[in-house]
Amino acid sequence: MGIILIAFYTLLFLWLTYSINKKHILDLPVYTLPGLFLVKIGFALFFLYVYTYHYGGGELTADAGMFFNESRILHDVFYASPKAFFQFLFGLNNDPELINKYLEATSHWNGGDRFLPNDSRHILRINALLYFISNGEVFIHFLFFSFASFMGGVDVFQWLKKKSNIPQWILLVALTLAPSLAFWSSSIIKEPLMIFGLFILIRALFDNLSPSRRLWRIIIGLLLTVSIKPYALICLLAALIYHFIFSRLFKNLWLSLSFYLALGISILAVSGYGDKIAYIIANQQEDFINLRDGGLYLNGDDKHYYYIYHSNRDHFEFKNNTATLIEPVGAYYMKKNENFERFPMQLNEVGKTYSIYLSLAKTGSKVDVTLIKDDYWQMIKNIPEAIYNSFVQPIPNRKSTWLQYPAFIENILFIILFIMSFVIYPRSLNQSDKRILITLSLFGAFVAMIVGWTTPVSGAIVRYIIPAHIAILILLAMKLDYKKLKQKWIKGSL
Repeated sequence: MGIILIAFYTLLFLWLTYSINKKHILDLPVYTLPGLFLVKIGFALFFLYVYTYHYGGGELTADAGMFFNESRILHDVFYASPKAFFQFLFGLNNDPELINKYLEATSHWNGGDRFLPNDSRHILRINALLYFISNGEVFIHFLFFSFASFMGGVDVFQWLKKKSNIPQWILLVALTLAPSLAFWSSSIIKEPLMIFGLFILIRALFDNLSPSRRLWRIIIGLLLTVSIKPYALICLLAALIYHFIFSRLFKNLWLSLSFYLALGISILAVSGYGDKIAYIIANQQEDFINLRDGGLYLNGDDKHYYYIYHSNRDHFEFKNNTATLIEPVGAYYMKKNENFERFPMQLNEVGKTYSIYLSLAKTGSKVDVTLIKDDYWQMIKNIPEAIYNSFVQPIPNRKSTWLQYPAFIENILFIILFIMSFVIYPRSLNQSDKRILITLSLFGAFVAMIVGWTTPVSGAIVRYIIPAHIAILILLAMKLDYKKLKQKWIKGSL
């Protein structure tokens, strides 16, 4: 039954891509979209292989495995209590007692209080709904998510082909099958729907569409980005302030950009909001450093953990998911929320036993970052380091796995294409397109700053930087003069 369902949905999506190709992409052969989507299915199979066999020992693991398994728990609530299921589905009841009754076994849903909305719940909801038509076949979930992100790339292609002189088939391949973009968008985690939302939102903002065609893209794009990856939407909105306001203040766009950046940095400093942002970023950074370096989260009271560095694990004796203190140790008293307010302290009660909330091993892809320590100006000083880490990592070393090399090679290719597009073979753009170019450059830079500030693990950087890759692909497509490049190479070969 599972094979029949997989074959049915695969053929359905191939037929849909064929129909869309035939009706809306008239300049390319009708087999173009089906062929590209077959390659996209290959990326989905590769993702499934990596997180099932390379990391999982035969079982889907990491976030993908957790999302799938926990969505099954949510799906099963429907058969126990349809009322509770629909309350969870539409966010109508967040009563802790109800959550603990039905979803206690989850970690993505039952994750405690958070500074930002729990975006993981939306992925669980979507996968729980897909269970009704997938019969629990995980690859069918991969197909639906992959198709969504694929159609996002096709949608923005319809706008970008009017702004670029790159051959349409190359442009379409880049927007749908750029390696990192294709890999992460072929999963069942947050990236596919975030990518779809960003693509259609970007087209709605910059393409010359009718009001109705623009409106539905804006509504769905905003809903997806704010509910799946809020940081991507925050970065885009900050860049759009430049596009719609500051870029119109001066005829010289570089003067407008300088004024925008100087005023923004100054307002954040004077108002005190810069310190608040630095506080949030610094705590996210420290939390990720804890994840990178490993350590213990011990249950304290209802609202706090004790965090102990990985190097201090030898101060405890472990048994049955408990840790008994055998000698005094330094620790942090931490709030159970996304800010992770922490207070240095000492655990001195030798012989006391604590229940373990989480025990983390060290990660193998460490990236050194400069601590921000709640300092706004230190955060500003860290911008070059953050952007460098975001766009250059992972840099392979002796401990690197083979999975880091494709991402590293892709980064090198991006750098080469950037030089070709902006230095060797740049296109001349009109004022409107220059405005779009700077806006998307700001968006990509803001994403890179947040990722570089907070993420000291190269394996995570290559995933979180994906929104910036969208901006990079559009920038390269708009700025690279393919005709000059082609003429140069033709003359050179003659």
